[in-house]
Amino acid sequence: MGFPQEGFSRKYLQSLAEPLTGEFVTAVADVSKRLQVGVVIPIYEKDDDAIYNTAVVIDRGKVLGGYRKVHLFDALGYRESDMFRAGSNPAVFSIGETKFGLVLCYDIRFPELIRTEVLGGAHAVLAPSAWYAGPLKEEQWQSLLMARAHENTSYMIGVGNANRTFIGRSIVVDPLGVKIMDLGSGDRTGFCEVDESRVMKARETLPVLAQAGRTVYGACLQL
Repeated sequence: MGFPQEGFSRKYLQSLAEPLTGEFVTAVADVSKRLQVGVVIPIYEKDDDAIYNTAVVIDRGKVLGGYRKVHLFDALGYRESDMFRAGSNPAVFSIGETKFGLVLCYDIRFPELIRTEVLGGAHAVLAPSAWYAGPLKEEQWQSLLMARAHENTSYMIGVGNANRTFIGRSIVVDPLGVKIMDLGSGDRTGFCEVDESRVMKARETLPVLAQAGRTVYGACLQL
């Protein structure tokens, strides 16, 4: 996704937004087919008069669909809801033998969304993000990814926008919450294997998903 140095505006988004059948997605799908790879790309999705912050999933040329960001960044002086419409559904998808969950940026602050995708079968959750730079923002990004991985015994793959407005810092965390790759700042590329056996071993060692059924949601006991 592009980012203007003067910041977002509705006019700017409208100039770039396109449907899932648009020119940009189609071009990426063609490359995906030629190289026989899966691709996840964030776009500004246009649907009638609405614009969504969407991550599109493409598998070897086939557009599987898009995840629309559920939690808009209305915090710290920003109001994404002035420009985007919120999505409403978690998303999981498979590429090869691995099932992935998918969230966008601010979504990682909401553990219930990621837990829903993991209970839906995800062994790894992708989080394309444009995490704004600022005091302690890198620590927040890292800590949240590690916590989401550890509490769900699933990989968390945080892909950070490397524009100077953001922190970059793409990170992969294993199913026990251990950081196994950190690309730091700047425009860099990394490769990491999602090991299904590592997920299974983590879930045997730390059976939090099996034990989560004991959690009771509702009114608290007043002591």
